[in-house]
Amino acid sequence: MPTSRFVVVPAPLEEQLSTSLAAQARDALALALRLKRRVNDTLRDDALGEKASGALEEMARPGGVPFVLFMLLVAVLCVRELLLRIETKRILKVHREHSDAPVMPPVAHDHDD
Repeated sequence: MPTSRFVVVPAPLEEQLSTSLAAQARDALALALRLKRRVNDTLRDDALGEKASGALEEMARPGGVPFVLFMLLVAVLCVRELLLRIETKRILKVHREHSDAPVMPPVAHDHDD
């Protein structure tokens, strides 16, 4: 049985890494170009305005799931703002109480004159 004249030796680690990184960069660039084409096609879509207005009408119609979710979002933002204001007022009140200079009563001095 004849033996192989050449032995396959794996590439050094640096070469394998550079090859792998180059392949990943090439794949990422291809994906970015595909996404850019998709975004451009979407922006050039003439029916985009109609789709957007339809979505806004769906959200503004009371009783639907998008309307309920939108109102829930507004309520959460209002509660968050209210809690932020309450906490800010509390912190400022504590700060004012501790930052006032203490008033020292006048000390009566008894002098031997």
